Amino acid sequence: MAVMRKHLGLAWILGAWVACGCAAADDAADEAAATSSSSSETTGPPVTTNPTTLADESSSTGPPPGDGVLECTETCTVPLDCCLPGTVGCPGAYPYNVDCRDGFCVPAHCLADDECPNAGDLCREVRGVPTCVTPCEGEPDACTAPAACVGTSDDGLEVCFERCDAPGVFCGNQTCDAATGLCVCESSGDCPSNEECVD
Repeated sequence: MAVMRKHLGLAWILGAWVACGCAAADDAADEAAATSSSSSETTGPPVTTNPTTLADESSSTGPPPGDGVLECTETCTVPLDCCLPGTVGCPGAYPYNVDCRDGFCVPAHCLADDECPNAGDLCREVRGVPTCVTPCEGEPDACTAPAACVGTSDDGLEVCFERCDAPGVFCGNQTCDAATGLCVCESSGDCPSNEECVD
């Protein structure tokens, strides 16, 4: 009888231990499943963004990425600092939707062709910034001097562009870069007092 009680006692202890172990395993499994579920919610497939939304977001967050060309860029505290003095409606709708981000002026950017003030102009990205440009492919007379049909938008459209080495264009203390046709700087000492030399 004592032996039976001993075996029953051991059986009860083993049963309780197994049940406890199973419960712990179940709890661990539930916790792992919850963690897996929450991580899959946060690390699922990338969300596809509507191109228009992306353009809208890029117009309101941070300047466009640099392209390795150093230029004198106007510094600012508020968007108004980026407007030409006395310009009515600036900042405002294109072509006055300049912005001030990270202490630097961001140029105005168009969102659609119908925002361009000149008939025939198109809204195309040039060096990452949506800009109204005059297409000139096969029509060099479409450009008004000193601009000439020597520019290209980011999608390969030939557009009118005012190169820094065109007659009547000067770079001041900056240098005219023959490769890009842009006035470039080496340091902020080449720039006016309210500008800095940045990419």
